[in-house]
Amino acid sequence: MPAFSTLVVDGRVIVDRRLADWGLAVEQFVAIADVARRWAEDAGPLMPLNAPGTLAYIYGVNELRRQLVGGNWIVDRTCGIEAVVNREIGIRIGYQNVDVACDQVFAPTPRSAKGSAAESMCGPNLFEYAGIDVGPLTGVKQDGIPTYYVMVGEDGRVELSHPVIKDGAYRHFHERIFISGPAEDWADEIDPANAPMSDFDVAVSFKNGM
Repeated sequence: MPAFSTLVVDGRVIVDRRLADWGLAVEQFVAIADVARRWAEDAGPLMPLNAPGTLAYIYGVNELRRQLVGGNWIVDRTCGIEAVVNREIGIRIGYQNVDVACDQVFAPTPRSAKGSAAESMCGPNLFEYAGIDVGPLTGVKQDGIPTYYVMVGEDGRVELSHPVIKDGAYRHFHERIFISGPAEDWADEIDPANAPMSDFDVAVSFKNGM
């Protein structure tokens, strides 16, 4: 299998240009991260232990849609993955709380395990990358649209990246776009042992003729 090469997009000018390819801007993703942080910090001591991460996820997705939906960008829930999609240019974007973001050495790790639906939709997977045809997947809807995630780290840094998902984790990345630098640490607010369930495996069945 060939070495997996990740495209890292860093530096404000080049990041602006890359996002402009999709009609998007840095400020939109900074706003998403800021909203997620504020809601995580709003969790009270009487709430469940996973409240900060859950609130960050819920309102992170909400702000993702508030910032991006319009024109060709629409709400998307393919295979139960809460996201937005632009089918005109062929890109889907979801939200994920991660441990670190925008780090050249350490790649992001999701705070809640990714489901098989997310794994099937992020493609190409490792087999496809190596040029191996594994045949059709069963019971999974694929539309050929790569799935990126707005990844918000513990310290508030945010990147927009396209991972290869395997066994519930990010194994490699096709592309990582570094959006913003560090802010205050919020590791205590989102405890990885009490992370929210942000991906759901949805049973998909197809009617005859579909």
